[in-house]
Amino acid sequence: MASLWNIFCRVVDNWGDMGVCWRLAADLAARGQQVRLWADDASALAWMAPQGTPGVQVLPWPDALPPGGIGDVVVETFGCDLPEAFAAALARANHAGQRTPPWINLDYLSAEAYVQRSHGLPSPVMSGAGQGLVRWYFYPGFTERTGGLLRESDLLQRQARFDRVAWRARHGIGDAQFAISLFCYEPATLSDWLGDLAQHENARLLVTPGRASAAVHAARGGRQGPSSRISRHAASPNSTNCSGPAISTACAAKIRSCARSGPVGRCSGTSTRSTTTPTMPNSMPSSTGWMRRPP
Repeated sequence: MASLWNIFCRVVDNWGDMGVCWRLAADLAARGQQVRLWADDASALAWMAPQGTPGVQVLPWPDALPPGGIGDVVVETFGCDLPEAFAAALARANHAGQRTPPWINLDYLSAEAYVQRSHGLPSPVMSGAGQGLVRWYFYPGFTERTGGLLRESDLLQRQARFDRVAWRARHGIGDAQFAISLFCYEPATLSDWLGDLAQHENARLLVTPGRASAAVHAARGGRQGPSSRISRHAASPNSTNCSGPAISTACAAKIRSCARSGPVGRCSGTSTRSTTTPTMPNSMPSSTGWMRRPP
């Protein structure tokens, strides 16, 4: 039976957060789940995922509890904080002794050691509408003691089919040119760097959408200049260049395992429940077989 997932996303400055949330939502839907993706700015999906996907509803950030209630699983991404109405509804269910949907805080991908220590730990909510509840930290990572990575079922096949020569030709990059993918905020040296780059006739700059494009435009004084050598670029799903949907995110299988274990269980590959404060498990097995590790 499909569960109803609520994933909450606030776009901070660029599009990585929305890309992560969309890939997680789409992967869960592909596994038969129903997903509501709540976002304060979903405009980037117009080029990330223009066709959408069955099983995923993209909805504006809610001010009130929607029809259908709080669902079965709540995922707060990157510390965005739940809408007050959702947190209050979770608290009411908890106080009434009802089954409370797991509240998962999906954090950033990192290879640092703290991820292994922090993955799966509880975080009691001490104030606000959700006071008295516990949310559970889910850290993506590269070892068995983390949440792992997600690979769509056809990702490796799409990478194998990727035609680099055709992609470069489609984006106007000649055989003798070298392409540079630029992601940035507003570095003070950007104008000088662009000036230096302009001295290289065989360079082609691919600029990611959002603040990077705006920063390049501002650094050039609003001038379009040699536009044949600077492109506002949104990566193809088959491309490993620049930004876009082809980025690593948490393993959906482990998030599902964490959700199934309930608010007093551990975010592991098992469904064991415990009435004591959980500790980080020694390993994070993938009992479902969905886990795919990097080669």
